[in-house]
Amino acid sequence: MVDRPEYTEIEHTADVGMALRAPDIRSAFERAAAAAFDMMCDLDSVAADASFEVRVGGRPDDLEHLMVRWLSELLYLYDSEGILLSEFDVLELQFGVQGDGEDPAAGSFLTARAGGERFDARRHQMKLELKAPTYHQLAVERAGDGWSVRVIFDT
Repeated sequence: MVDRPEYTEIEHTADVGMALRAPDIRSAFERAAAAAFDMMCDLDSVAADASFEVRVGGRPDDLEHLMVRWLSELLYLYDSEGILLSEFDVLELQFGVQGDGEDPAAGSFLTARAGGERFDARRHQMKLELKAPTYHQLAVERAGDGWSVRVIFDT
């Protein structure tokens, strides 16, 4: 399991968010995913028994859009198949290339492996439901010698 990321939970009107720092851009995406799932369910209770490959595309030079696509795809796994995730490994991350943003081979993209398991009510106590990441106050940016991420989720 990936170590539980350090993040700050952000209270926002009817929604919830998170802010975190990471040493590099790949770990920023990994930590954002881990923080999102930790806000939903204690990561320590989620085994990484199954592996899922995730590939998403984004607009060129738009890390925020890529972050929303990434987190949306992971939340879709939970919503559609009941999969809780606890491990995230970004295998490839490319941004700043030209393309239409919908074809992962043409624009910015991220390929990752996520580990998790199906929700089991006997072992997993859900804290809250995250519906989707939003663009409100969204930030993925360089911060000193690392990166900072801020995401607000619809709940």
